[in-house]
Amino acid sequence: MTTLHTVFFKKTFLACFIGLSFIQSAFALQELSDDGLSQTTGEGIAILPTNTFMVFRGAGADETLNTILTDRSKDIGYIHYLPVGGLTSTSQDTNKDGYVSNGTTIGGSIRPIDHSVGKADLYVYGLALSKNASNDSNSRLDSGMTSGIANAAITSWGTASNPWLFKTTTAKNVPNFSASNCTGASDASCQVTFLNLEAPLYETTIPTSSANGSDAYNLKLALWADAFVRDQSKVEGDINQFNLGENFGQTVTGRANRLRLQGVWNGFGVNGSNLQVFQTLKGATNANGMSSFYNNTLGLSGILRFNSGTGTTASDSKVLRLSTRECGSGNPNGCTTGTAQGLLASPAIAGSGATTAPNFSPNEGVFIYNLNTNLVLGSLYQPLVLGSDGKNFSLELARIPNKASIYTKIYTRYAGDSGDSGVTYYGSTCNVFVCGTSALAGYQGGSPTSDYSALASNATLPTHSSISIGSVTQGANNLLIADKSASAVGISFGKSGTSGAVNMGSAVIDGLLIQHMKITTTGL
Repeated sequence: MTTLHTVFFKKTFLACFIGLSFIQSAFALQELSDDGLSQTTGEGIAILPTNTFMVFRGAGADETLNTILTDRSKDIGYIHYLPVGGLTSTSQDTNKDGYVSNGTTIGGSIRPIDHSVGKADLYVYGLALSKNASNDSNSRLDSGMTSGIANAAITSWGTASNPWLFKTTTAKNVPNFSASNCTGASDASCQVTFLNLEAPLYETTIPTSSANGSDAYNLKLALWADAFVRDQSKVEGDINQFNLGENFGQTVTGRANRLRLQGVWNGFGVNGSNLQVFQTLKGATNANGMSSFYNNTLGLSGILRFNSGTGTTASDSKVLRLSTRECGSGNPNGCTTGTAQGLLASPAIAGSGATTAPNFSPNEGVFIYNLNTNLVLGSLYQPLVLGSDGKNFSLELARIPNKASIYTKIYTRYAGDSGDSGVTYYGSTCNVFVCGTSALAGYQGGSPTSDYSALASNATLPTHSSISIGSVTQGANNLLIADKSASAVGISFGKSGTSGAVNMGSAVIDGLLIQHMKITTTGL
C-alpha cells in the first residue's frame, strides 16, 4: 500500500528544479526500471545522474557543447561572498593606544598612525564538477568528446542497484538521554524518524567500467577564487573600493590587496556519504554535564567521505592541488601561455580590464596525493543539535552521557584493553578501507541501522574519523599505518618530480572522536 503526502516548495526552489531538468546536455536523471529498483540498497526516491558534468560559465550567448568543453577562458561564472557589518574601533586600533588615528591630533595630542584594517570580498569562479578524464591537475574541466558525449561527463554516478537515495526511515531502540533504558522496539521514546540523503554506498571492490559506476570514484572538483580586501568607507562599485592603503584612512591605487587561489581535486569520490535530519529524543536534564537543550530540537548526523584511494606513487590521477601563482612574464614554473592579470583585475569587477579566466603555473603549489577524509558527525543517539536561546544560535554535538546503551555504541576497544571485559563496544574508525559493518555484502557500512538492540557482537558502527595522506596501509584492528620511508608519497610543495619540489611524506590522523563540541554566536 502506498500513502501519498503533499509537499509544498517555494517557487524559487521549484523554478530551479525545473531549470535543472532542461539542462539535458550537462545533467540528466536516468529512469530506473521496476526490476532495477527491486535490487536497490534502500527505499525512497532513487536518483541516478548519468552523462553529467557542471561548470560555471560567464553570461553570454548560447554556446555549443564543443565550445564549453574547449574554451576554459570563459569559466568566469562566480559566487560573490560579501563581508557583513562594519569594523569595530577595537579591531581598527592596531597599536592599541585607545585611538584610531591617521596621525592627526586627537584630544590635544598627535596620535600614532594605525595600520589599515579591512574585510575581504570573496569571488569563487569557474566551479566545476565532472569526471577526471585526463588527470590534468591544472584544468577545471577536461576537454574533448567521444561519440557525442563529453569525456568529462560522469557516465553513471552510481548504478540502478546502488543509486543516490532520498528516503525517510524510522530507527527503533535508539537510546535516549534519560536514565532508563528502552523497553523494546515499540517504545516510542526510543524511536527516531529521520530524513536521509545517501550517496551510493562505497563498494568493497571498486568497479572497473564507467557503466558499472567507476566514474563515481574518479571525480574532478575545481575552482579558482579571488579575495579582495575592501575599504569599508567605500560603497559597492566605487572605483577605489579595493584600493585600501597601508595606513588608516589611506587610498593607494594598485596596491596588492588580492589573494588568488586555484584548487583542483582529481580522482576522488563521495560514495558512502550520508546525512540525516530528525527531531532529537528527550530525557536530558541540566545535570552531570548534560543539557535539556538537547531535547526535541533539530538534530543532524552524518558521515562525509571524500576518498581518493590508496597508492604508492605521486600521480595526478589522485591529487588535491592548491596554487596561487599565475602564468606571467617569462612563463615561470612550466607555463607556456598566458600573461598575469592586474593585481585588482577580475572578471567580476566591471572596468577592471579582466574578462577571461587566468592561467596558473602547472608545477607550483601544494600537491596532496592520495587524500582520504572520512568525517563522522554525530549519530541518532549523539546528535549534532541546532538550537537557539531566543537571541543567539548554537551548533552543538551533544555530550556522551554516562549511559552504557549510548557510550558502548560510540567508544571502541583497542588491542590490549582488558578492563570491563564483559562489555561489548561497537564504535569503530571510518577510513578508506572500512567504515562500519554493512548489512549488504560487497559494501562498506551504510545508513544508520534500523534497530539498535539487535547488533551482533562482531558488528561495528562508524563513530571515529580519519584523515590519511599519501602511502598508507591498513594495520591490525583497522588502524592506519603511514609509510615512513624516504620514498613515501604524500604532501609535496611543487609538483612531485619537477625541479625544486619538496616531498614531505605521508601522514595519518586516525581514530578521531569528537566527544563534545559547541559553537555559539554572540551579540545577536
